[in-house]
Amino acid sequence: MGERTQDTKLDVGVFGATGYTGREVVRLLAGHPRVRVAFTTGTGDGHLPHDAGLERDAQAYLLALPHGVSARFAARLRAERPDAPVIDLSGDLRLRTAAAYREWYGHDHPAPQLLDDVPYGLPEVYRDRIAGARLVANPGCYATSVLLPLVPLLRDRLVEDTDVVVDAKSGTTGAGRAPREDLLFSEVADDFSAYAPGRAHRHVGEMEAVIEERTGRGVALTFCPHLLPVRRGILSALYLKTGAGARAIAQALRRSYDGAPFVRVVDTPPRLSDVVGTNDCRISVHDAAPGRVVVFSALDNLVKGAAGQAVQNLNLALGWPETEGLPVTGRGEAS
Repeated sequence: MGERTQDTKLDVGVFGATGYTGREVVRLLAGHPRVRVAFTTGTGDGHLPHDAGLERDAQAYLLALPHGVSARFAARLRAERPDAPVIDLSGDLRLRTAAAYREWYGHDHPAPQLLDDVPYGLPEVYRDRIAGARLVANPGCYATSVLLPLVPLLRDRLVEDTDVVVDAKSGTTGAGRAPREDLLFSEVADDFSAYAPGRAHRHVGEMEAVIEERTGRGVALTFCPHLLPVRRGILSALYLKTGAGARAIAQALRRSYDGAPFVRVVDTPPRLSDVVGTNDCRISVHDAAPGRVVVFSALDNLVKGAAGQAVQNLNLALGWPETEGLPVTGRGEAS
């Protein structure tokens, strides 16, 4: 296809453009060769109120709205503009049933009729379902960092499903832009803390649902997130029981993601500086105690964990190369 002119670009509306994720969506779309931002909603000058955005025409929509709110907008857009792809970045459409949503989010689902057949937007796992879809549930950032290494290993029965421990750390932008005392600079700087320990974090529900659907194995994760005194990035450590060594596990992951442009299996533990600002997930595998390995997974919570993955899903929904408008870095180290 030849180079598109400004007049032939596809118009995209962005709801919630003033949050951290929404701002990242707008930044990425501004550099996308096939689209232009038709309108944005949010607070402050230059943005429409959210409800006013429903009256504006576009050919695709990205929703960076809070959970409990976003599904209402998705339902209106699906009803009134059924041909326009809608990528929802909230947690409203990630779980398969209204009962599961109530369990993990603590309130009734705002639009349960949408849950019947919404593909989960992890392209490396659900690429075929996302292609051509008109509604996609963008995954959570922690979930992306855990599912990318874990799904193929459980699917191929390379690790045990009875003892999966995930120790994850995130930058402060993962908590959103709304003012909170515990996220003030004086509270976060020079400190390090855990939160939502064990099984309290909402992303546990979507992780377990995807694992069961894609591997046929019900897994009860032990998951503990931590807050790092940095702006962005996630580093997850997965402690897994296995009869295979680290080299065999790493080779299996390389085979699983051969040709996947944004997943890199590398030799040394990835750093946040390797992935911040990119749509990459970098994974490494290391021998630990006898019968165990530790798998490290790093990504940018605002890009591969949110906005970049949403653009990747938009590309797939529209039949475009999934890398369109996203930086593709080198393949990293080889084993």
